[in-house]
Amino acid sequence: MAFVKKHSFKIAVLALCAAMGIYLFLTYVAEPKQPLEVIKAAPAFDMNDIDGNPVSLESTNGKARIVYFYFANCPDVCPPTTFLLSEVQDKLKKEKKLGNEAELISITFDPERDTPEVIRDFADRLDADFEGWRFLRGDEAATLQLARDFGAAVIKEADNSYTHTNVITLVDQEGQIRKWINGSDEDLTADQIVDELNKLL
Repeated sequence: MAFVKKHSFKIAVLALCAAMGIYLFLTYVAEPKQPLEVIKAAPAFDMNDIDGNPVSLESTNGKARIVYFYFANCPDVCPPTTFLLSEVQDKLKKEKKLGNEAELISITFDPERDTPEVIRDFADRLDADFEGWRFLRGDEAATLQLARDFGAAVIKEADNSYTHTNVITLVDQEGQIRKWINGSDEDLTADQIVDELNKLL
């Protein structure tokens, strides 16, 4: 008892430090990642990739997907956001998830100008891996409506360019939209996108 009385303050401090350490461990290390809530069912689509192969929402089920609408002639947000997605691709490849557990789907607003050759050149500049990153094109009017149904506001301008919100959409293995990410967020990193995607895996 004399020892406890003599060192009671030290013991109290050590106990407090231990309790704080346990709290921090449980909060920031051991706490499981919170699952992403289901927002709504992703709209169905049927398109072709740049090799003419049919691709649909249903045919890609079973994998977590990143869906992004763009056009190759975009003068502002599409190129840097697509570059960011190329970094996401590289990280997924390192984790051995690209193509088997997760994939990227880029859909052009502008199928008339974005021919398969134009898209392939656009994708090759980013070292896109076509085994895990699909570039799709279809009917323009249907694609514009699909983009809106996915949550991307888009308007075709008189000069045939497109004004659109820069939205990256996460879709789970069952075809449910689980998160919208602002691709124009200057602080957004590939690591953050991969972390969010991994919550679906």
